[in-house]
Amino acid sequence: MLSTGSSGDSLLELGLLGPLEIRVDGQLLDISAPRLRTVLGTLLLSPGRTVSTRHLAESLWEDDLPADPANQVAACISMLRRTFRQGGVSPELLVTRRPGYQLMVGAGVRIDATVFRELQEEARASSRADDPRRALSQLKSALGLWRGGVLSGMDCRAWQPEIRRLEEEYIALREHCSDVQLGLGLDEDVVTELSVFVEQHPLLERPRAQLMLALFRSGRQADALQMYRATAELLREELGVSPGEDLQRMHKTMLRGTADTPAAKRISRERTLVPHAGSFTDPYGPPCQLPGDLAEFVGRREEIDTLRSAIAPGSGTVPVAVIVGPGGTGKTVLAVHTAHQLRRTFNDGQLYVNLRGMDSDPVPAEEALARFLRELGLSGAAIPDSLDERAALFRSLVAGRRMLLVLDNAGDARQIRPLLPGTDTCGVLVTSRTRLTTVPNAHVLELGVLGRDQAHMLLCQLAGKERVEAEPDVARELVEYCGRLPLAVRIVGAKLASKPHWSLRRAASRLVDERRRLDELAHEGLEVRSSLELSHQGLSPQARRLFRRLALLAAPDFAEWVCAPLLSLSVLEAEDLLEELLDARLVDVVTPVGSPRARYRMHDLVRLFASECLSETEPGVERAAARRRVAATTLALADLAHREVCGGDFTVVHGLGSRPSVSEDVIRLAAGDPLDWYEADRSTITALCAQAAEHDEDEIAWDMAATSRCLFSVRFHFDDWQHTHEVALAAVQRQGNKRGEAALLLGLGDLDLTRRLYERALPLLERSRELFLEVGDRHGYALALRKAACADRIQGRTTTALERWRECLPILREAADLEAQIQVHRWMSQTLLELGRDEEAEGSLRVAVRMAESFEGRSAAQVHLAQADLRLARGELDRAAAAYETSLRATSRLGDLSGRCAALLGQGTVDVRRHRIARALERLGQALDLARSIQDPLLQVEVLLSLAAAHVAEGRRTKAFVLLTEGEELCRRMGAASRRERFTAALADLAGRSPDIGQATGIAGRQVE
Repeated sequence: MLSTGSSGDSLLELGLLGPLEIRVDGQLLDISAPRLRTVLGTLLLSPGRTVSTRHLAESLWEDDLPADPANQVAACISMLRRTFRQGGVSPELLVTRRPGYQLMVGAGVRIDATVFRELQEEARASSRADDPRRALSQLKSALGLWRGGVLSGMDCRAWQPEIRRLEEEYIALREHCSDVQLGLGLDEDVVTELSVFVEQHPLLERPRAQLMLALFRSGRQADALQMYRATAELLREELGVSPGEDLQRMHKTMLRGTADTPAAKRISRERTLVPHAGSFTDPYGPPCQLPGDLAEFVGRREEIDTLRSAIAPGSGTVPVAVIVGPGGTGKTVLAVHTAHQLRRTFNDGQLYVNLRGMDSDPVPAEEALARFLRELGLSGAAIPDSLDERAALFRSLVAGRRMLLVLDNAGDARQIRPLLPGTDTCGVLVTSRTRLTTVPNAHVLELGVLGRDQAHMLLCQLAGKERVEAEPDVARELVEYCGRLPLAVRIVGAKLASKPHWSLRRAASRLVDERRRLDELAHEGLEVRSSLELSHQGLSPQARRLFRRLALLAAPDFAEWVCAPLLSLSVLEAEDLLEELLDARLVDVVTPVGSPRARYRMHDLVRLFASECLSETEPGVERAAARRRVAATTLALADLAHREVCGGDFTVVHGLGSRPSVSEDVIRLAAGDPLDWYEADRSTITALCAQAAEHDEDEIAWDMAATSRCLFSVRFHFDDWQHTHEVALAAVQRQGNKRGEAALLLGLGDLDLTRRLYERALPLLERSRELFLEVGDRHGYALALRKAACADRIQGRTTTALERWRECLPILREAADLEAQIQVHRWMSQTLLELGRDEEAEGSLRVAVRMAESFEGRSAAQVHLAQADLRLARGELDRAAAAYETSLRATSRLGDLSGRCAALLGQGTVDVRRHRIARALERLGQALDLARSIQDPLLQVEVLLSLAAAHVAEGRRTKAFVLLTEGEELCRRMGAASRRERFTAALADLAGRSPDIGQATGIAGRQVE
């Protein structure tokens, strides 16, 4: 009893079955403050139990918690106590109980929800005592307590599970009441009461069936049949399904003029089900709750076979198959289609429940079990209260029976474990957006988008085959705009079917604009955006933030490290959030087979949804900052990989702007193998470079392109090299950034050199040199000058090349660019060697060797090659062979394919000199294959020359002639005059030895220069 002080004892009535209502001795107590009403409502939903401060705070503020939620909740409790005291109620009603607060219940407190449940129990007891009229009176009293929706007028996401549970109890009680009324012959009462109820709950089939039966019995056959037609149309429009079997059978029987059917009996009276020895009896046939199958189901043949095999009964354990996939991939459609195919296998019945696992109010396991038990014949009074008891009873009822359960839209394993049968005669099909790895005996089937042919077939079935085949190219566009997502294709197909005057081209034109695409992918209740929103709303606030910002990435896929700079978090924190997105199927893993590094990707439509969320939620300045952090981190990692290849920060010009700080834990990810990082994240480099250029962030764009040039070179990624430099060049030219322009022209000229396009390369390098001189960058000037000298050398201007290299060496020493100096000395040595100036060549090479002694970069291996070339020219075959072997090992370690090719060429040439022709042909054949694979014509001509020599030594002059001819043509295309002279001389020598060589090879008319 709660004392109210001197006035004696009072009755406190608390109402939540409708708007929140507080009465003291019948008088309303006004509590108008929204926060106080929310706190009281939260406590009322758990009377007599401690509610944590955290839960109260989440009820008040949801995700946007204040800095001191505990203090603010305590203030609300204090104000409530004060309000109760002023209303004559003892403040002892609310007590502090760690970790929160408790609403005390006792003789002086009456809560309508508690009374409602007590009356339910009394009605069940009356039903068990075979006293239906007393049960009806108690049911009417319980239903009379409802004044509207639970806590109506107040919106709190944290309340939804308990509110849903109460509302489901109300629905079950309403159905129970109608059962009792029909059993007592009170058909008119059912018509009066259910007519309003079905309007309020239009998608519930059972109350509609009860109303149909009551109408039929009341002599209103036409109204009963009209009710069926309205129900069928409603279910088709809202859910895309047909009425259940009970309704269909009753409809057919009513058409014959009688409602005396098993289906009617199932509805018109409570069924008594007696569990005994693991079996049950239901004289009215097996239940089938499956939604209707889709006539236009296509494809998925392999997946269906997998599911049928996975849930075949008789394996010794309960067979469970879990269909996992993102929203819109057709998980439910596949499960229902497969379940219909298995009805003969599971001939004791098929049970279905939509668990709404991603909704804010998922179906609790207790509620799902209650539905199953009622469908299996139990009256409401016979259903136990506790979850464990319901689960145990359910297992007993289906034991030994061939029953199929379809558990649709499961949120997590906890939601479905209590629903699992206990014997292997049953089968379970589960659909979920998360991998339920802790479900016993589960076979998980990952469901992705449709194949192109399957998506095209679905479009044909929905829009019409002739119509689709009349515009085949446009049909393919439509399917790709939909990302081959079944839901999206179904929407487009349905929209076309409803608009026969539309061409496919018109439909496609409405999907071209990405900003409108999600708006267009909606039709008659089907909507891609709402499907994605279900997954999105279940994320934590930080995971939502990551989801939004992933839309900033322009790359087709990404690595987990990208998430850290997007959010300014540590790698581990960001990885946890990424896993949350994976669990929600908003991100997919697309790691290539055999790759040690995971890669991730967003479906195109998911990315559009994320982009919408981003633009609606975050201001442009925050988006730009996140994008710059990712670009800066990518640049730092590319710089790390560049240093690995070059042995330090050499042969590159960087931007002058200050670089943003980069998280050390991200850097550590790539430090172990920077080149492996580069191979995995090359697409990230190119995409972010282009993105920075697009946003006129020219400094970071050109810095990223220039820093990555050496990486592109060593891995022969010429397309990436050209793309990054060209888009960054456009950006620096828009901004008038001459230093950036000079660096990018240097890179493009170097690319043409690498591709052996010397005539194109030289003007670019000359312009780069001029610009560097104009802006006063001596290091950049020297780098451009040394590359221009390389073009001079190949085009036969060796004197000019040597002069330019001598000019740039002092500047490179001044800049402490060790690798560039090594390269220049090596190139000078090779050029002098070609000119026959062996002593000078050895002097230059000696300097390069000394510089490279403690050097770990690419140039060190190239110096070994130059040493081997010099020893080969001097006839020191043993020393040359050893140097080539050393170089081969070094280039293989660095992944330097051109260096490896040159080492194999050198080894093969040594073998030719030693007359080991078979071994020479093997090595030179490998070198030629490698030179062709990396598309290096200069290396190809060097290998062709040695191969021709090997064939001449074996007497195969015709083969040698063909090889020399190929090499000379390559030299002509490159404009490599000095190389071409060597081939011309070799051809002339070969023709002089064998006058009939032209006729023997079929090219007798060829003129040898």
